[in-house]
Amino acid sequence: MGRTRATLERRQLGAELRRLREAAEKQQQEVARVLECDVSQVSRVESGDRSFKVREIEALLDLYRVPAAERAQITALARIARQRQPRRMYSDAMPGAFRRLSDHEQDATEILCSEGELIPGLLQTEDYARAVVEFGRPSAFKPHQDDVEARVQFRMERSELLAKAEPPRMWFVIGEAALRRPVGGESVLRGQLAHLLDLIEGHSHVFVQVAPLAATDHPLLGCNIEILRFGGVAADVAHQSTFLGGGAYLVDASDVDMCSHAFEKLRAVALGLDESRAFVARQAEELADARV
Repeated sequence: MGRTRATLERRQLGAELRRLREAAEKQQQEVARVLECDVSQVSRVESGDRSFKVREIEALLDLYRVPAAERAQITALARIARQRQPRRMYSDAMPGAFRRLSDHEQDATEILCSEGELIPGLLQTEDYARAVVEFGRPSAFKPHQDDVEARVQFRMERSELLAKAEPPRMWFVIGEAALRRPVGGESVLRGQLAHLLDLIEGHSHVFVQVAPLAATDHPLLGCNIEILRFGGVAADVAHQSTFLGGGAYLVDASDVDMCSHAFEKLRAVALGLDESRAFVARQAEELADARV
């Protein structure tokens, strides 16, 4: 019998347990001794191929000296990971949700991303990301400056995926509005467009298309989506950002297929790769001319 593919929930749990173990400076062999199991079993849990029972998770949290508040989050995730009923959608609203999205991106072999109003997070410069964090959230939240910097730093760490030794193939379709909106001011946008051009021209695994405002048959209009593929090791998933929390994952195969089909249709109505590069370059030149 072939090995079962990892589910999204088990992958999330495994990533959290691996991070906690490394933070506690423990080896998998030590974990195996505590749980009286094989090291291979610990490895399979951390890779998302299987899950521990909740009581085993609690023993690990004791070993890792995890604070009470974080323990509750992990045990809740462990219970979800052990549920067997099929589900179409999984909302990740717990703390650390964006970090878990980054974990999935690190493991992906292909990432497809459609963003209409902003430059996608993986492609953002530090100044652009800071402007998004500072001004893109409702003023009622009034994020503390330390929180802003932590979020910006996370985005920069997330974008290190672009320079990974064996990076995933990344295909972005960005709305024209995102290339024109001066998030943070025109100087920030100039730097962002220059960075985007560098990525297009310097990374063979990064593909960027522009969806023009004139496109009337945009199949994902008003909807941002990221599709993650794992080369058959795990099931493909689609992620949609939400106003609050870390977003929602579509995990049902038919739903993900529908998202993939919509993305392919969007690629067909967007500008071609060369046209898109020229469009971004033209926008950057217009901003530079306006500065003079």
